[in-house]
Amino acid sequence: MDFNLKTYQRLKIKYYLKTVNFFFFFHGASLDSESWIKTEQILVKNKLKYYRVFNTLMIKTLNCSIFKNLTTLLHGPIILINSNDTKLISKKLKNINPLVNLLCLKLNNKIYSRKQIKNIKKLSYIENVSIFHKSMKTLIKMPYYKF
Repeated sequence: MDFNLKTYQRLKIKYYLKTVNFFFFFHGASLDSESWIKTEQILVKNKLKYYRVFNTLMIKTLNCSIFKNLTTLLHGPIILINSNDTKLISKKLKNINPLVNLLCLKLNNKIYSRKQIKNIKKLSYIENVSIFHKSMKTLIKMPYYKF
């Protein structure tokens, strides 16, 4: 078996996509080594697990997965960030370098964009479905008027 750095990186990306249910995609700028080290220190200090992937490898891996549509958003190095503590993760992510921008979120095999993340009230799937169900009940009860 040919086992080099690229195959290891590709296997690690596949591992993140298949097994990790909750993580963030961040679009990182091409940082020099000093600013990347500072960003790494902030991530480690906040106890966030991360993995930095370069553009071409990420695009090739995503083209062979169910997340093909995500490739149009990628234009530089990608940082995959996850944590066990989901309650404080949004506060921790604000402290990251301003050159690192949130791209999207993977939650239970679904990708949510930045705009969709703002509308999510809770990170539990069951609670979000119940909120949707309640809103549909109120919309159905509203009378229909012809103009």
